[in-house]
Amino acid sequence: MAIVTLLAAASGWAQDPALEGFNVVEPDGPQRKHAGFWRRPERATPAEQLVHAQELEAKGRLRKAGRQYRALVHEWHDTPEAVKAQHAYAGLLETRGKYDAAFIEFQYLVDFYSGRFDYADVLDHQFRIANQVMTRRYGGLLFLPGFESPERALPLFEQIAENAPTWERGPEVQFYIGWILEEDKQYQEAVRAYDKLRQRWPRSELAVTAAFGGTRCLVRVADKSPRDEVGCQRALEALAGFIRDYPDDPHVEPTTIERDRLTDRLVTMHYERAAYYDHIAKKPESALIAYADFLRRFPYADQAEGVSARVRELEALVDSGGEPQ
Repeated sequence: MAIVTLLAAASGWAQDPALEGFNVVEPDGPQRKHAGFWRRPERATPAEQLVHAQELEAKGRLRKAGRQYRALVHEWHDTPEAVKAQHAYAGLLETRGKYDAAFIEFQYLVDFYSGRFDYADVLDHQFRIANQVMTRRYGGLLFLPGFESPERALPLFEQIAENAPTWERGPEVQFYIGWILEEDKQYQEAVRAYDKLRQRWPRSELAVTAAFGGTRCLVRVADKSPRDEVGCQRALEALAGFIRDYPDDPHVEPTTIERDRLTDRLVTMHYERAAYYDHIAKKPESALIAYADFLRRFPYADQAEGVSARVRELEALVDSGGEPQ
């Protein structure tokens, strides 16, 4: 559906529902091109039409060449010439910097001409286009350079991943999906994308980068909710796993720093919970349970010695039936 949405945006026209006899139709999947009076070819046969469009392109008349390539596809959709014309039209759009539209037209080859074109070539085109969209600047004004909007490329990379799940550049495609989601602060989705790369291509050089990316995202999730014990624990497990699995990676040092920082946070949360039962709620039995859990989880924490002493005091208090202090 993302590619269909792009097609609607790139086409530049829509049927006006106010016009007599026209209805608004929501496209359901890719739509096949059909002959119509608004796209009539200027030659009598598909072979002649293809040569005509190619000659226009050679003369630099790119817009008209594009129209004639399109007319060929619409008029003689199932001919070999239509496949060539469709590829040429997509290439013209790419040359003109119409990247979203070009991607869609290359996708049309995948959807309607399967097995009748060089699949690797089309994937290469789509990959280049997705990279252009990812790094392109938008909204420039006068001397202002505009801004990058990599999330625009997300549906393109996702479509490439769907087109060719075993492509040799699949790890790159999947990495960019994860990276764009991370840049867009969709951290949970980014973790899933990075994990998919690691699971599908565990020996890829990008697997380590994806592992660090996923770990980084989990740390950011934990930092967004600093009182979320589950999020903190999940990030700690990822940090420990990265250090264990990639001990020679240069990211181990900052990962270790983050592990120690989040460990301190988790220790503090557990200690404060036990202290609450002890000193605020005045529930010695609950405090004993919480302190025992603290010592089991963090036997070497700075607070462990003091907690042990307090446990002995509370045990004696509970045995005597006295009031907590």
